Amino acid sequence: DAILRAPTGQWKDGIFDCFNAGICHASLCCSLVCTSIAMGQAMTRMNLTWLGEAGSWLQAQRAFVVVCTLIFCYFIYSTALRVAEISYTDPDMVPQYIPAMAFVGNLLFSIWALYALCRTRESTRARYQIPDTTKCGACEDFCCSLWCSCCVASQILRHTGEYETHPGVCCTPSGHPAGTPVTV
Repeated sequence: DAILRAPTGQWKDGIFDCFNAGICHASLCCSLVCTSIAMGQAMTRMNLTWLGEAGSWLQAQRAFVVVCTLIFCYFIYSTALRVAEISYTDPDMVPQYIPAMAFVGNLLFSIWALYALCRTRESTRARYQIPDTTKCGACEDFCCSLWCSCCVASQILRHTGEYETHPGVCCTPSGHPAGTPVTV
């Protein structure tokens, strides 16, 4: 595999540069449609686990599949609860445990997604020696992940991928076609 070099010491482009006319591509589309899928692709590129942390090679290779499985299970869970809620003709008759279970599921999925994206961004900054450039201090990765997760996922994908020379693909573990050089 050929290896391409991403810049160290700074991001290839800014967090909101995904909205510039010349940069809009598959990383933004995937990030907007499903931020967690984009995050899974970044994890694969960076050899991270499904929690955005360093792990064994095998754990890193499974990260995208684990992320997709979590998204699928969350979708099934939340859909099943909606169907159960709809089955009651009178909204006042819906048992309180159904919305409570939906709330808990949403909360747990959101906490995982925020934690994993924050750790993935933190790992990316550490690998490429990118300093904190905001006034958030140690909270930069958390704040960016919380307030604009799709922009964070897109920024990581743009930094670790060669979209200038290789097309983006939404439904692959790395976000690029097979055989695309790895960015290190």
